[in-house]
Amino acid sequence: MKTRQNDVVAEYLGEIDQRLAGIPVLQRRELLADLEAHIAAERAERNLASEGELIEVLERLGSPEVVAAAAHEEAGTRPKPPAPPHRRLWPWFAGAAAVLVVLVVCSFFLFFAQSSSNEQAPAEPAVTAPPAVEPTS
Repeated sequence: MKTRQNDVVAEYLGEIDQRLAGIPVLQRRELLADLEAHIAAERAERNLASEGELIEVLERLGSPEVVAAAAHEEAGTRPKPPAPPHRRLWPWFAGAAAVLVVLVVCSFFLFFAQSSSNEQAPAEPAVTAPPAVEPTS
């Protein structure tokens, strides 16, 4: 159960971190550390037993959008909209496609190299001397 609770907290903090783009790194780290400490204190103080109770604590803190907006306002920065999911996945897709192309090309080279080494020139029949013909007298 603790792992699922940790996953919920990590997802929440990760979402906030993404939305804090544009805020200086030290301020971001400090805010995330403060939030994590607050969540840990709530867990210990209230002896949270379920994921649902932990989600209630996160909801009281505010959605990632609200928390990030408040941080941007305090820092005097403008929030950047999160990148659409297709843009975040594009580098992975391009890399996977490149690897696939390289594998296909290598497979063709190996196939043709192997097939050409298996194809040997047909053996020419051994030349045998014609049978000796004895002169008839």
